[in-house]
Amino acid sequence: MYFNYNIIRRFFIVTFLALFFLGCSKEKEDILKTEYAAQADPSELYSEFTVQLKGNALQKNEKGSWQIAKGKLMEKFVEIKDPDNPNTLFLGLPGEEYTLSWTVTHSNKSTSSSSVVVKIPELEIKIEEYTPDHFQTIRFFAVDEKYKDIGKWSIDKPVGHLHSMYHDGYFRPNVEDNPTIEVHGFANTEYEIKYLINYGGKSYRFSKVIKTGNYQEDEALHELQMGRGTSRVVEDKNRHVIELNMQASGIAYRFNEVESFPALKAFTYLRKLILGGSSLRDVPTVFGDHYLALEELSLDGVGKDLNIPENFGNLTKLKSLHLTPLYSATENRTLKMPKSFGNLSFLEYLRIEYAGNIDFNGTLGKLTNLKTLACTVTDIPNDFGNLKKLESLDIRAQKAYLPASFSTCANLRFARLSFWNSGSSTVSLPSDIDNLTKLDTLEITGEHRMQTLPQSFGNLKNLRHLWIEGQSLQSIPDNIGNLSNLEFWLVAGQFKTLPPSIGNLKNLKYLWLSSSVQNLPNEFGHLTSLSYLNLESSKLTTFPETFGQLKNLKEINARASTITHFPKSFGNLDGLEKLDFNYSKLEKFPESICDLKKINIINLNGTRIGKLPEAIYRLKDDVQIMLYQAIDVDFVQLKEITSKRGGLLFYTDQGYIH
Repeated sequence: MYFNYNIIRRFFIVTFLALFFLGCSKEKEDILKTEYAAQADPSELYSEFTVQLKGNALQKNEKGSWQIAKGKLMEKFVEIKDPDNPNTLFLGLPGEEYTLSWTVTHSNKSTSSSSVVVKIPELEIKIEEYTPDHFQTIRFFAVDEKYKDIGKWSIDKPVGHLHSMYHDGYFRPNVEDNPTIEVHGFANTEYEIKYLINYGGKSYRFSKVIKTGNYQEDEALHELQMGRGTSRVVEDKNRHVIELNMQASGIAYRFNEVESFPALKAFTYLRKLILGGSSLRDVPTVFGDHYLALEELSLDGVGKDLNIPENFGNLTKLKSLHLTPLYSATENRTLKMPKSFGNLSFLEYLRIEYAGNIDFNGTLGKLTNLKTLACTVTDIPNDFGNLKKLESLDIRAQKAYLPASFSTCANLRFARLSFWNSGSSTVSLPSDIDNLTKLDTLEITGEHRMQTLPQSFGNLKNLRHLWIEGQSLQSIPDNIGNLSNLEFWLVAGQFKTLPPSIGNLKNLKYLWLSSSVQNLPNEFGHLTSLSYLNLESSKLTTFPETFGQLKNLKEINARASTITHFPKSFGNLDGLEKLDFNYSKLEKFPESICDLKKINIINLNGTRIGKLPEAIYRLKDDVQIMLYQAIDVDFVQLKEITSKRGGLLFYTDQGYIH
């Protein structure tokens, strides 16, 4: 058979070209299309109650609009954010189903619509707990912070308190309104922790059930905003907290509010607690209920009008107690101790100051291990003598009374007795005061009307410091010179002289002489260790001739004394550096001063000076002589003296002359 290949080839070419142009004509027709039927694709969840709508894109001269065709409506809680935007957001109510229609108005004014069904998920909130492993009663919970403006926490049972550390710059007066919460619960209690939301007219509740354990020491530290590993917290080898230093702490008031901060009950191993200068308001009951291992407690400078709770006597291991209010109590306030205070039989150190007049209520004599006692009392109780181990006593009593048993405190080394508001009361030292063989310091001040010292007083061989104020003492025992170790003497009274035995006080360094004394025995010059002598307002007119033997005397204060002249031996005081005879009765400048080898300051203000003796030129260099308001000063002579020699400086009413 014969085929014409050219004819066949032309046929295929024509056919191909026809199909090609037909295809091109179809594609051109689709591209130029200007109207599409409305179409809405399934929506996507955008956020909690919001979905992203998906309508088809609008063409030129087309308009579109979303509408809610079906579903529960509620103003502000159900809305289409931008109805004319095909990809707008839709906000609906949780758990509700909505039918939304997307309607397009085409350029030829015809319309087409498409619908989509939207399901808003149910509200599901997860309560997360992020409590540290070692916490059992303080529990930490949180929800997503996006609920912070619509949610609220609730607890089914009472708790100590709630707290939140959440901050976003907005003030929320109620802790429960924050998305995070600390529940400070009570021990071994089951709680239902609830998070409540009111949204769209509907209430939602989500809960978590927990069971607390025992109070933990780390939780107690958390309540006090403290942590381990600092110098303020001391632990034992088992990591129990045994010491807390909360000096000046502003958070210490929480001990007074233990029902709000119950984890503070956990410090059952605590031995030492320092709260001086802190915000503590009173002596807390939590101490006597839970801190039974406590040995040292310092409450110095806390609270006002402090009281001791009845359970304080449970602290039977307590050895040291220091209690002083921040604000001093009034003089007429009485602080009465509970009967249980007598249970503190291990107490060795007790200092209660400015808290009022303590009424020990029959408990003081039971503190048989007491070594140091400092307090203010209405009166010194008769059972005071039971304190056989007492070494230091600083007591201020309203009534001037000292029980006979005082002398049985044979270990006493320091005794300061101050009496006030005692009226006509008279205090007497026990006749066997010499039983206090270890007594080193005795001070008796205030209104005591003591008239005599017992003869046995001279047997206090270890006494180094003696201070007796008042104007009632009539005499000094003849054997006072037996106090061979005495270094400090301040004894006031009405006695006019001192017994000769005073010269035996070879160790006496500091002496305040009673203003009643009118003359001194010659033995006074035997006080070879005397360094300071105070004769202020003394009725002496001169010193004994032996006075010049006081080679170690460095300073004399004889202001306003009646001394008129010095003995010749005065110039032998080789160690004297300063003398003060301000406004004394000196009749002239004592010439013997000019022979003093170490004198630096001579104070003669207000005295009668007159013309200075020629011996003034013998004075050592660098001496200051005070002559303010001195009588009969010859200023011409002073200028002449300073012009002839240097090293002297006169302070006068006319200024410095040197």
